[in-house]
Amino acid sequence: MIANVLVAVSGGPTAGFAGMAGLGEGAIAGAFVVGAAFLAGYAVFRRSAAAACALAMVVFAGALEFAWLGLSPAAPPAAMVLLQGLFAAAAILFLSTTVRAARDNALLGGLMFAGALVLAGLGIINLVGRGDASGLMRFGLAGVGVFAVALAVSQALRDPGARLVLPGAIVALGAAALAAFGPGANTLAPHALFAFGVLAASIVALTDGAPGGRARNVVAETGLRAFEAADSIDDRRQEAAATSGEGEGRSQPRDEEDLLLSQTRLAQVLDYAGVAVWDWMPGRTHHSRALEAVLGAKNGDAAANLGDPEAIVGFLHPDDAALYRRTVLAREEGDGAFDAVLRLKNGRRARFRGARAVEPSGEIERLVVFIEQIEEPPATAAEKRPAKDADPLAASFSDALAKGEIQADFQPIVDLESGRVAGFETLARWRGGEDGAEKAAPEALVRAANAAGRGGALARFALREAAAYLAEQKRALGRDDLFVAFNASLAQLDDAFAEELRAVMAEHGLAPKSLVLELTETEAISDKAAATRLFKALKEAGAALAFDDFGAGFSSLSNLRAFAFDYLKIDKSFVAGLGADGGADKIVRAMAGLGRDLGMTVIAEGVETKEAADAARAAGCALGQGFALGEPAPKARAENAAPDPKRPAAETGRSPAWAGDLR
Repeated sequence: MIANVLVAVSGGPTAGFAGMAGLGEGAIAGAFVVGAAFLAGYAVFRRSAAAACALAMVVFAGALEFAWLGLSPAAPPAAMVLLQGLFAAAAILFLSTTVRAARDNALLGGLMFAGALVLAGLGIINLVGRGDASGLMRFGLAGVGVFAVALAVSQALRDPGARLVLPGAIVALGAAALAAFGPGANTLAPHALFAFGVLAASIVALTDGAPGGRARNVVAETGLRAFEAADSIDDRRQEAAATSGEGEGRSQPRDEEDLLLSQTRLAQVLDYAGVAVWDWMPGRTHHSRALEAVLGAKNGDAAANLGDPEAIVGFLHPDDAALYRRTVLAREEGDGAFDAVLRLKNGRRARFRGARAVEPSGEIERLVVFIEQIEEPPATAAEKRPAKDADPLAASFSDALAKGEIQADFQPIVDLESGRVAGFETLARWRGGEDGAEKAAPEALVRAANAAGRGGALARFALREAAAYLAEQKRALGRDDLFVAFNASLAQLDDAFAEELRAVMAEHGLAPKSLVLELTETEAISDKAAATRLFKALKEAGAALAFDDFGAGFSSLSNLRAFAFDYLKIDKSFVAGLGADGGADKIVRAMAGLGRDLGMTVIAEGVETKEAADAARAAGCALGQGFALGEPAPKARAENAAPDPKRPAAETGRSPAWAGDLR
């Protein structure tokens, strides 16, 4: 690039060559053509602004070389001045997209853009007007060359983009010196070096060296941008506008590609769940609304004091400052993920999870942190879990299952738009008491089964009951669009479960995805590879998958991201305030929007009032489940009850709109 500038200043290379001139000229021309074609493909398929600017620079440099080597028809002097102006403008724009100082500094970037317009405009004016601006253009080109070298050298120690540009600029500068002053001025050497220099500099557009490239890859490796990919452009702009006055380090980004992770729908949902998101880059920072509450900061403290990764130390207990630097920043470890529990100044503990990108110089390039308060260290919570032999119900579970005391209830799941029954959920009940009273609460039943080592048997019981009930309801109602869901946790499933599910569905003639397996796992899945294989086998066997009790924090979101669920069930703790609490409406609306963006059918759990049902529908939930829509009932009563459609749902336990669907 610099060589072209100085070649133009010296008046252009000579045209005389000896020996293998034709072969050399063809190689140079071919290099420009191949380079331009590759950059064009990369710019289109990767939607890379840096590649587009590099393409323009290579095209105009190649056009000048073709003219100087006589490979194209002779161009009039005014056309050559125009090409020089366009090349200079493209080189400036290329630098502005690959060197961070130009990208992050609004003043410098604006001056560079203005300079590019002036040089391109000068070439156009020279072409259509009278007079000769070639001398002025040479002066401008010389200025661009000096500026490009100075910018690359000054930023090389801190910016990988500048480091990648610099070698090409040096080679091209050597070509210019050789053409202007060296003994090889009349050979192909200056042209070959110039081509190599320009193409080498353009390589930066194809690497992670461009600003934010490596950081984006780190975030992608941890799965954090999968949600952002699902956001619509309009939603992103609305979210950026909604948070533009809270915790920003600079003005709102210009387009969706510039949004920080803390400005996306993912951050909004996490914010409602009490998980703050902080996204930091040099010269640019943003955090979600929950950050100050999580850190225990006063109003405005976090916004004013988080301009540097070290600033978070001001909110930590002094004894944990070193742990923060060692685990979260970890400059010496380079790019990677982190997960640490740190004490805050107010005595509480907070969990810091996320990813960082570190430059070779040791400077942080990007830091994305998810922060949530925790009540107690994870080890303490684990120690408080009851031992297997501490559950008095575990010893009698197997007998209860054999005697038929473990029974199934079915609760309707209703289409909130039409009011019709869309399906049912199978709920296991332990009716071993007098007069059929429940001997244990549902949660205690599951714990007893797992403690007795019979969790798999409980899951198979729910599978068989769900399949039989679905077959009966399809025949009774004459509907093929019904589904029945049943609950299981990963601990209750094994490799043989998928084959048993396939056999049960075939036995009852059930359509694919008419049985829905609700996974109740709310902790992070340790072996995601094994879980992925299991979920794939279940889907191939014909099951649909539902993520149950959504909203239990970052772990739930991590699982939601990792696996292809068909249904998303919003936890009843979020649905409880619908229609009465504006904050609850916003939370459910954000969760429902996230589920829809990921292609899932959204179900609101715990719908207890008509107002909550209406609010859930308005928030974007397709289906609802709860006492206002239908109470759980034993199989016989669920089949035979036919309540009066005119009676209120609160009295019958069923919605008047769909009561006639049941026998």
